[in-house]
Amino acid sequence: MAFTDFTPGTRVVLAQDAKDFRIYDDSIWNGESGLCTSAVVSIRHIDDDEVAIDYDDYDLIPGGVTTKFDEYLSTDGHLIEIANLTIDGVAAADRFPDGYYEITVTYDDGTYVAGSEPYYKNTQAFLAKYRCMKRTMPALLLTWPITDMVRRKNDDIYTLGLYLDAAEYAADLEKKVEFRKFIALIRSLVDYYAVPEPW
Repeated sequence: MAFTDFTPGTRVVLAQDAKDFRIYDDSIWNGESGLCTSAVVSIRHIDDDEVAIDYDDYDLIPGGVTTKFDEYLSTDGHLIEIANLTIDGVAAADRFPDGYYEITVTYDDGTYVAGSEPYYKNTQAFLAKYRCMKRTMPALLLTWPITDMVRRKNDDIYTLGLYLDAAEYAADLEKKVEFRKFIALIRSLVDYYAVPEPW
């Protein structure tokens, strides 16, 4: 018997060091979460050249064990560490690269034909590196007293924050073209000020 009154949804929060993200269930289950026998997280990073990098699927109910799924359903969510992820069977990098991500959770109760299972795709901007670079800029660039030059730098740091927020909103709305424009502006600013890589 398929889910009868289920509306899938998720929320994703990337760690500041880009080594993991926490995924929360925002679904409306209407008492049917106990029927779920499979919940698989698929992670896709689409790079600047529109090449999709697919991480190997991450099972929230491996071998029928629901520990991860129970965490996912809880208010604390479930932590997915990049150290536990692979790409084509090979260990992934040590951090999630900044960029445009699609994180999809597919659910099953054992009755769906393959490809017809309910799912939720969450589009995200992972920007931990650029946000870290922005946080280092005041110490690198600002001095006292505030001259016109220092004020201009301060304005650029503030503007960078606006671009980062705008890139995240664009990704949330699946506006990849707008996301790319904001990323180009972000890169231009950090390159102009020669902000060092944080990791």
